[in-house]
Amino acid sequence: MLERLCALAGQSERRVEIHVFDPRQPGPGLHSVEQPDWLMLNTVASQISMFPDSAALGGRSGRPGPNFYEWCLRYKATERVVRPNEFLPRAWLGEYLAWTYEEVIRALPEHMQVIHHARTVDNIEHMDLGGFVLSADDGRSHRVDWLLITVGHADSPRPVDNLFGTTQRLGAYPQAQAMSRISSTAAVGIEGLGLSAMDAVANLTVGRGGRFVEGPEGLDYQPSGREPRVFMYSRSGLPYRTRPDIAPHRVGGAPLIFTLSTVADLRERNPDGLDFEAQVLPFIKAEMIAEYFGMVASLRGKSSLRVKSEIATSFLLGEMGAKAQALSQEFGVPMPDESLFNPRRTQAPVDNYSQWVQAFIQEDLKESIADLDHSPIKAAAEVWRSCREQLRRVVDNNGLTPESHRVFFDEYAPLVNRMVAGPQKERHQELLALAKAGIVYWVHGSKVMHNSRTGETSIQQSDTEIISLETVICAHVSDSRRSDAQPEIIRQLRESGIIHSLNAEGEGVRVNSEGKAQPNLWITGPMVEGSTYYNHYVPSSGSYSRAFVDADRIAREMLGVVVTV
Repeated sequence: MLERLCALAGQSERRVEIHVFDPRQPGPGLHSVEQPDWLMLNTVASQISMFPDSAALGGRSGRPGPNFYEWCLRYKATERVVRPNEFLPRAWLGEYLAWTYEEVIRALPEHMQVIHHARTVDNIEHMDLGGFVLSADDGRSHRVDWLLITVGHADSPRPVDNLFGTTQRLGAYPQAQAMSRISSTAAVGIEGLGLSAMDAVANLTVGRGGRFVEGPEGLDYQPSGREPRVFMYSRSGLPYRTRPDIAPHRVGGAPLIFTLSTVADLRERNPDGLDFEAQVLPFIKAEMIAEYFGMVASLRGKSSLRVKSEIATSFLLGEMGAKAQALSQEFGVPMPDESLFNPRRTQAPVDNYSQWVQAFIQEDLKESIADLDHSPIKAAAEVWRSCREQLRRVVDNNGLTPESHRVFFDEYAPLVNRMVAGPQKERHQELLALAKAGIVYWVHGSKVMHNSRTGETSIQQSDTEIISLETVICAHVSDSRRSDAQPEIIRQLRESGIIHSLNAEGEGVRVNSEGKAQPNLWITGPMVEGSTYYNHYVPSSGSYSRAFVDADRIAREMLGVVVTV
């Protein structure tokens, strides 16, 4: 947002004063430059950029500047070899973001000024004649004409003090402070199997001096002796699929079935809301089947585009099932696994759960290593990512019926995360090594017991063995739709009537009770999840980027520049 405001305001002679409120160093946000190097990004370096090109802005003029990979080549190449499709330390991204902030404000024209306040805003008052008064935690007030709130995820809840006879509960962040007191003799539970859980495991293993080494049968772990025993579990019990290897400069093909025009047509014909499962999911499944068999055809030396076009035609004719079965028989491959698009298809077994998880991870790792250009399964799953903009336009601004809205966010949004927003494959390779070393154990959620009277959490390891956990790490991001997971300032705005909830459950944000926009208030990021879909991601250039497009549109609205939809 700062980059777009500075770029557009700099083109006029209108005096603009931008006040940035951030108690931390401006730029990095939660990507602290002080975090350890073993905490890695799960987006490859070349796909992150804070400088929008014309493609990212949908054809509008952008700003030249290095993407994250190019910046690393300039400033980090002396520390290690940097590759475009590599997962790099998150602390480096923090440095890139801080550098970007300084670069954006470095050469502002005289009529523009950016003022950083190292303070938190703890109260916002809407003035009768327009504008807002922001009260900072130093007691000072600031009058502004336009207000943008983009604080990202709310801070994690404070850790609960460990009382005698109870299990200590910690948030996964901040890493060093949260986990430094955990003893090497402790039994530790990790709630979650996703990205935050991977961070917690890394902190308790390599963060304590352990090392991963290549052995004769794959990756091994050499303990330092300071690692606790780690028990991992989650509500669903379903592991995430890992990010597949990506060929350099890979550009995926345009969708043939689940297109933007398809979504526009569906929305126009259903103004009262879509039923996601009945009216939208069939298009996504068809697109997945096209990607799956298109990849199979390519690997057999046949035309991928021809096969995908045939599938698209059969879908339009209502003959999709027969066509898919015919291709399955022709190529001698099974049909795509229904778990790719059906959140109810896979249930984690209670018996032999740990062995089941290991087998799932091992099979998925084979597909990730094969890479996105050689794994039909990964190609099919990638539809959830490549068609993310279509999904947004289905969901955004009451695009679904109330019941379908609930089903989508409760069941399909978590499925998308498990399919395409999982950890790097290296993290799951490390988990297997840690399990082999007797440090990490997977536990079915039904074996986790909570004593509400004492606050103790324990694991039923067998019929005769119960393990009391000294610490539980809550390694999952709170659902941003819930009011109790939103930043305090959002709750304060809601209580004062400046904004309202999307529905009776307190989900999402509407800027007033009729759903009409306040003319000088904008809110972006995870806080508006529910009102819109998938708001927690880093931007990229080279192709259409919703983050940049939204920022550009907000900046134009603020500055009175003509905005087109």
